[in-house]
Amino acid sequence: MKAVVFQGPYDLQVEDVEDPKIEQPTDVVVRITSTCICGSDLHMYEGRTDAEPGIVFGHENQGIVRRSAQASSASRRGTA
Repeated sequence: MKAVVFQGPYDLQVEDVEDPKIEQPTDVVVRITSTCICGSDLHMYEGRTDAEPGIVFGHENQGIVRRSAQASSASRRGTA
């Protein structure tokens, strides 16, 4: 899977990262259909807030559930 990874201020790289896994009973795996970079990401990008290298940017996402740990109407496969 591809991700935008923070390396340091003004330094982002698109990298291959490990596919997500179900680890907890409340986990779901979502196929992201759209995402954005928000103000919090910009503060890190510009070095105005502390951020460790390796953080993946784009935490405001939209997508479709591909797998879920528990079957429920709110998180079953195919729900958006």
